[in-house]
Amino acid sequence: MLSNADVNDHLGAMLHHDYFQPRNLTIYRVAKDTGIAKADLCGVLGGKKRLPVREALLLARYFGLEEDFFAAMQLRQDLRIEKEKMAEEQLFS
Repeated sequence: MLSNADVNDHLGAMLHHDYFQPRNLTIYRVAKDTGIAKADLCGVLGGKKRLPVREALLLARYFGLEEDFFAAMQLRQDLRIEKEKMAEEQLFS
C-alpha cells in the first residue's frame, strides 16, 4: 500500500493516516492487541521515537502485511534523515 501521507512525514504519521484512521483504531486497541506498550506507540505515532524491529514485526503481522514492511520503512526514514544531516554537514553531498 502506498502512503497518502507526505513522503517527508515520519513513519508514525503514515501509520496513523494509512492504518489507524481507516480502521478507526486507537492506540489503546493496537497496544492491547499487539502487546506493544501504549507509550511506545504514542512515541512512534508522534514522531518522537523510532519503530524498533520487534514492534515493526508485530505491527506488520497485525495489519496482515509482509513481515519486513514497517522495518523497511523505518530504515528508509533513517537513511533519509542521515543523508539530510550529511548534506548539511557537506559530507558526500
